Amino acid sequence: MKTDHLDIKRGIRRNFARRAGSYDRQAGVQRLMAQGLLALAEGRLPRAGRILEIGCGTGYFTQLIKQGCNGASLVALDLDAALVTAARRRLGTAAGVAWLVADGETLSRGSFDAIVANATFQWLTRPAASLAAYFDLLNPGGTLAFATLGPGTFRELAGALEQAAAALQLSGQPAIAAQGFLDGETWAELLAAAGFRMVKLARECVTTAYPSVLTFFKALQAMGATNPEPRPFSPRLLKALIQAYREDYGADGSIPVSYEIIWMVAQK
Repeated sequence: MKTDHLDIKRGIRRNFARRAGSYDRQAGVQRLMAQGLLALAEGRLPRAGRILEIGCGTGYFTQLIKQGCNGASLVALDLDAALVTAARRRLGTAAGVAWLVADGETLSRGSFDAIVANATFQWLTRPAASLAAYFDLLNPGGTLAFATLGPGTFRELAGALEQAAAALQLSGQPAIAAQGFLDGETWAELLAAAGFRMVKLARECVTTAYPSVLTFFKALQAMGATNPEPRPFSPRLLKALIQAYREDYGADGSIPVSYEIIWMVAQK
């Protein structure tokens, strides 16, 4: 049975809300994405005017935007109140940011000179409709800039899981959410369909190392970046997965974890 997008939203909110206190300790790739996005969008974000951030999380990128565009009026929203509270705490009460607990895909009112999002758009349940809505929210000449994860993210995990399932002769296997993330070409097509003009597109594959598969899984849980539609591994499948991951990809006492990062800047 197909899952309703509202169920997925609830799963996303549940995952990240539980980890509001531990997210920052594990989110090194997300910080890299934020820094790269700010660099790519340099000169396109208004020093004055209004900026909307979709999915502010714990406020790391919000703080970067505020420092780089201090004269701009910033509205930062997130799906979960616990994350907005964490972001507000990070920036302090004098930050001059308007905080909003809301679903960024249902926002229908407002007028902005730029809309930004870091490590958020891979979780959009209706990306085409959302991009069209953001186009309408932007003033003429406005900028949409975002960093997202592509389907090459966790490619080693996907490969090890496929091999483990085959070794156990399983007819089905738990889904890896990252395999459903959109690639750069698809994002470019959706942006064009929404009316945007592509300004910049950059991609990079970043590989990090973890001492074990279980350590990697615990880090994902600490960030909340797990499947919003969870199907837990059976002990048998988990054991086979760990073995396949180590044998196929492990080296020097660690296992690699790849992230496909996509940065995009478009204009209305």
